[in-house]
Amino acid sequence: MGRVMAIDWGRRRVGVALSDETATLARPLPTLDGSSPKRLLEELSAIAAKEEAGTIVVGLPANMDGTEGESAAEARKLGASLKERLPAVNVVFLDERLSTKEARDILIEHGERARKKSGRVDQVAAALLLQSYLDGRASKP
Repeated sequence: MGRVMAIDWGRRRVGVALSDETATLARPLPTLDGSSPKRLLEELSAIAAKEEAGTIVVGLPANMDGTEGESAAEARKLGASLKERLPAVNVVFLDERLSTKEARDILIEHGERARKKSGRVDQVAAALLLQSYLDGRASKP
């Protein structure tokens, strides 16, 4: 089965989270720089290979009405590139509307400043995305 990795894609910063060996709990990894798509693809591929990820969950930043815009197209493109590079890995897409807001709210609730440039919001958003995927999978018979 392998671990599950999640990606909260952004043009500037990319949040990454990884599950434990039992694919039950999510933990954030350091935020990656999203400004160079080529370098980002290399870094994500290296993490997935090193951590033996069997599944990569790519967050789709859908619009509030459920439609997909330019950002969602970029996230899909990243997912397709990862699948091409890592053919044995299952790549799935998951709606991540409001994950950044939820991450900011959690950080503020815990007394952390939710500064955009720190990358902490992106880390928490990726962990929330991954935990949502893991919990949804566990609830299915």
